[in-house]
Amino acid sequence: MEEIDLSGGESSIHQNWFEILDYCREIGFKNISTLSNGATFANKDFLLKSKEHGLSEILFSLHGHNEESHEKIVGRKNSFQKILQAIQWSQELGIKVRLNCTVTSFNVGALVDYAKLVNSIFPSQLNFLPLNYWDAAGDRPPENYETLSTGIKKAIDLLNSAIEINVRYIPYCFMQGYEKYVVGTYQHIFDKGDWNIIGYDVDQWERPYEGAPTIEEYFESARKKRLLTYHKNSDCFSCQFFNICDGVEHKLVSLQTLYPVAASDGKKIKDVLFFRRPYYQDLKNDC
Repeated sequence: MEEIDLSGGESSIHQNWFEILDYCREIGFKNISTLSNGATFANKDFLLKSKEHGLSEILFSLHGHNEESHEKIVGRKNSFQKILQAIQWSQELGIKVRLNCTVTSFNVGALVDYAKLVNSIFPSQLNFLPLNYWDAAGDRPPENYETLSTGIKKAIDLLNSAIEINVRYIPYCFMQGYEKYVVGTYQHIFDKGDWNIIGYDVDQWERPYEGAPTIEEYFESARKKRLLTYHKNSDCFSCQFFNICDGVEHKLVSLQTLYPVAASDGKKIKDVLFFRRPYYQDLKNDC
């Protein structure tokens, strides 16, 4: 492995933050990234020192186009201006910027305005994610994929085509005409800009971890995650996307209507990069 993502919570508030960066660089990581809400990096001196200790990329969690929409989701005042300042400082210092946007009923109606803001920022990558009902989020009320995907597609239509766009964990049947942006657990394996699915479960392998994992191990790890997290309705068995689509989270099974798409030739798609490979090539991305 040549790249590492430091996550948490907010890794940058760790008391040994700079020592952690030094260690990552000492053991040979060529790209050191972190996931951040931007609060600490709004301090330019802190950000510059982080870069000097090896930080080369930040995945910012930007969830809205203004204070109201962003701060309603994150629950923290002044967080919008801070994250914009952190993004600006990062780009001025040559630190790679990527963005995450969690899409909920709070911000989906304003994603057109969000797209305009993203174009002005021009990150290398933008990830749209529906709310995942994992851990503490398990008590959140369910969201409707039809509503979320409609807003996401409107935003995509306005986004600069040079920005790599990922729509994570939304079934293909809601993204017809936009399939090349869909990234489920199997497509995630090939996402060059993001952490790899096998990283979640590397300590659970029965044999000691030695060297680079095989492609079979990547898919096995993803398969286990899909079984634990996602579910397909019986109607999905006839869908051409059956093999490459995750389905919906277990919490939504009885609440979310799905719309299986029958293949004209009766064959199901088996290549998980059937839509993504041409998209990577259009981005001049060598995944």
